[in-house]
Amino acid sequence: MYDVYFDSGTTNTRVYIVDEAGRVVFKTEKAVGSKDAALANDRSLLARELYALYVSMLAEKGLSDADIRDVWMSGMVSCPSGIVEIPHICVPAGVQKLAENVYAYDENRFFKRTILFIPGVKSVPFETEITFSNVDAINNMRGEETEIMGIMSRITVPDTCVFILPGSHTQIAVVKNHEITNIVSTITGELFKAIKSGTILSASLEGSSSGIDASMVRLGYKNLITYGFNRAIYITRALHLFTESTDVDRRSYLEGVLNGGVLQALHAAIGDAHFDVFVCGSASQYDILKAIADEYYPVYALKKIENDSALPFSVAGYKALSRAYESLFFR
Repeated sequence: MYDVYFDSGTTNTRVYIVDEAGRVVFKTEKAVGSKDAALANDRSLLARELYALYVSMLAEKGLSDADIRDVWMSGMVSCPSGIVEIPHICVPAGVQKLAENVYAYDENRFFKRTILFIPGVKSVPFETEITFSNVDAINNMRGEETEIMGIMSRITVPDTCVFILPGSHTQIAVVKNHEITNIVSTITGELFKAIKSGTILSASLEGSSSGIDASMVRLGYKNLITYGFNRAIYITRALHLFTESTDVDRRSYLEGVLNGGVLQALHAAIGDAHFDVFVCGSASQYDILKAIADEYYPVYALKKIENDSALPFSVAGYKALSRAYESLFFR
């Protein structure tokens, strides 16, 4: 028997077939996520698309639905435009609490089977009334909690540390004793894409050259501090029109503005506390944040964690949660 695990985000979905030994034996992905369902105003879209992906991958592997023990999902599939909306659980949240709140949903239209949803997490104490005056302290994540549990199942981390998970929405999690105790939510990748595709800055961000220029990243952050967000991002156009800047220079500059906001949000949450800060993303994402932190936030000890393509952290997290979930029934 096998499990199938869907890691579905705002714009992309990755799917894995996992055997009884916990090995990934097949994986695929598709550019579909909760944003597509929201834009189409069609809540059934995501379930329909994920089911089509499920059927095609089983056929490619020579399997049938009868060969699948459980189907697990995490991420934006449980948001209001997902397959089913599931409330976030409150911090503190670790493997045990997440497992206790796994939501078994009978999806009878497409999959015609029970799907196990891993809930998201929000940084608000239980039963706290959220008002205009305290809403700035409320943050939430869907999907990243599974990755964090996976990371902690694979590597040794300090009792207190911080995880930064770059993506469409860059999430920051403060972890104490293997439980998420605070969250800081920001928007980065999705914002970069919107600026690049839908504004006058599009022409200034063309080009496919790779690499990051640390000095331009720091210039972006410096201008963010000096002029604020609106003016700082517009300077990207001035770099294009009036200097000999390259596409790498301009992209690095804009990344400095956007990711500088991430570190500002982190500092607002934890101040100058000397924590290990684990950046769980690509080498370039780490380089961007480190370029800013080295000069402006040297108290933070940034460390790079790169995902394992053979066993991604999200899959390791689902495995840890599935074991804890099963133990609830076999105590």
